Amino acid sequence: MNHRDSPYLFTGTRRCFLLLPFVLMALASEAQYRGDHIPGFVGLQSGTQAPPGIYVGNLLYVYPTSTVKDDSGNSISLPGSLTSTADAILVSAVSNLKIFCAHLGGNIAFPFIEDRIQANSLDVNTGFAYTDMFGGATLGWNLKRADITAGYNLYIPTGKFAQGATDNTGLGMWANEFTIGSTVYLDQKRLWNAAGMFSLEFNTNKHGTNIDVGDVGTVEGGLGRTFYKKAKGPIPVIMNLGAAGYAQWKVTGDSGSDIPPALQGLKDHVFALGPEFNIFLPAPRLTFVVRYEPEFGAHDRTQGHTVVFSVIWVAKSLVKHQP
Repeated sequence: MNHRDSPYLFTGTRRCFLLLPFVLMALASEAQYRGDHIPGFVGLQSGTQAPPGIYVGNLLYVYPTSTVKDDSGNSISLPGSLTSTADAILVSAVSNLKIFCAHLGGNIAFPFIEDRIQANSLDVNTGFAYTDMFGGATLGWNLKRADITAGYNLYIPTGKFAQGATDNTGLGMWANEFTIGSTVYLDQKRLWNAAGMFSLEFNTNKHGTNIDVGDVGTVEGGLGRTFYKKAKGPIPVIMNLGAAGYAQWKVTGDSGSDIPPALQGLKDHVFALGPEFNIFLPAPRLTFVVRYEPEFGAHDRTQGHTVVFSVIWVAKSLVKHQP
């Protein structure tokens, strides 16, 4: 939305004052800048590290939205709608090397995106192009009734970015993220599981601007039930079904001289909850995941629907079999 072209500015002083609250709402919606962590990438058993091995996968993320919420959670009337679509090639490995009794792992993602949401505006129009890549390291512990993970991720501004452009595919900033999570098994057979992963993202200034995006907290997880089905060979078909969700919020507000003072410090948040199903097929060594999470309770940001499809191939197992 280009406020300089708004007809409200040409209707007289009295009308301008009457419409000022609505103009400020639109400004506030655009002032909240997004972090690098796109919520919904993980769900059920999010606190569990994969067994030792080398993994190659692909994740497809689809986020349609036509709604922007203000600081009170009310919808702002903005024209249009958009569907942000991302596709990431994922490569990860979990080794048998142990640090503090935990398996050491690492991962890297090569992501592409169309219509990446930069701020809480529907004025986005980009083709499918390379966006900001990320990678990191993890530690994983396996206990009798719980798994624990801790990790670090680095987001690198490899996507296109120019301040004020509507065709950016990157956010123009570096980000450091620290994660901690756990999957707890609620019964002795480890069939019922509850999981949560907390991530805290620290952002740098956007390139070429005086805009410091606030730090972002994200919780992703879910409650599920595991089912086993016998297959040829020693490893069964493994299925998980349950409810997955996320919450994301600004821990600190956006700041910097390029943001109007009245709009600095606002903290957005959003919640989502929906079904997830995943299945591991031992013969082709493939895991398929489908997750649908409609959002609710958004403030100072868009509210839409998160849909995730992913497939992961076990390129090589590094599990040490007991003699």
